Amino acid sequence: MFAPLTTATIFALVWTQTKICFDYTPDWIDGGPRYINGVVFPKVLTDKNYSYRVESDRDYGVRAGYQVQADGSQKVNFLDYNYGLGIEPYRGIKVYVVDPDDGKNYLVAELEMDQRERCAVGD
Repeated sequence: MFAPLTTATIFALVWTQTKICFDYTPDWIDGGPRYINGVVFPKVLTDKNYSYRVESDRDYGVRAGYQVQADGSQKVNFLDYNYGLGIEPYRGIKVYVVDPDDGKNYLVAELEMDQRERCAVGD
C-alpha cells in the first residue's frame, strides 16, 4: 500500500494542482433494513468520463457514471448493478472509480460489514 500522506505532501499537491477540487466522501443511499441502494459523491472530478466498479460478495461489474449534477455531485445507483435490487451491506461494499484512459481502478468508498450499525446511512 501507500505510505500515509504528510501535511507537507498534501500542501505540495495543493500548490501544484490548484484547480483540482473534489470530495468523494460517500453519502450512502439507504434502501431499507436490508439494502444499500447506492452512493452519492458530493464533488467528483470532471476531467474525464469515469466509470464505477462495485464489489461486495462478488464483483457487480463496471458501469458508466451518471451525469454529474450542477453542484458537482454524482450518483452511483446500485439498482443498475444488481437487476433492480440494492446490495446487502453485510459483506461490505466497495466502490472504485475506473480511469477511462488506462482502466485502473481506484477505491473511493468502502462500507465495512459492521459499519451500517455504527453510522446513520442516508442522513
